[in-house]
Amino acid sequence: MSAEQKESVLSRWSRRKHEAEQSTDLVEASTLVAAEPSSDPDAVMLAEEDAKPVLTDADMPPIESLNEDSDFSGFMSAGVSDKLRNLALRKLFMAPVFNIRDGLDEYDEDYTFFEKLGDIVTCDMKHHAEMKAKKLREAMEQEAEADAADSLDEVEDIEDAEDGEVVEDIEDIEDIEDPVTAEKSAGTDAESHLTAEQDK
Repeated sequence: MSAEQKESVLSRWSRRKHEAEQSTDLVEASTLVAAEPSSDPDAVMLAEEDAKPVLTDADMPPIESLNEDSDFSGFMSAGVSDKLRNLALRKLFMAPVFNIRDGLDEYDEDYTFFEKLGDIVTCDMKHHAEMKAKKLREAMEQEAEADAADSLDEVEDIEDAEDGEVVEDIEDIEDIEDPVTAEKSAGTDAESHLTAEQDK
């Protein structure tokens, strides 16, 4: 068996992958050598930055002397401290050109004055009016029910009082009738006594 037949599938796949990567690396290297250095703007800019000296805090002008027309690009240098860079940026963004109000903030308008609606009745106003009328109607119904209950109690009290007076009147009538019945019974007793004596 030859060496290619003895090679496993996985090792063959790995070998071919490495060969493809090496060929692409060679192609990229040849294109970089063939290309002119001035054709890549990023490379040119990086070369210029490397050529410039690194600015430090000592090279920067005082913060008080800066205005909106000053050049703040020097503060972006890698040698400038973060504290000085932040002070310069704060001074820059305090300039009037960066503090223009766009009128989109909710606190820009004067909400103490409200424009009158006139004859317009909104849905919310209709809802409030309906709820107020409903509450007034419920209160009147409750008041009517309370008045009806009070009048019913008064009627029951009057009926109880009248029943008591009728009972008292009946008792008075019975008291009046008792002497009459007593006289009648006395008369009948006398008559029966007389008839008994006559029979003797």
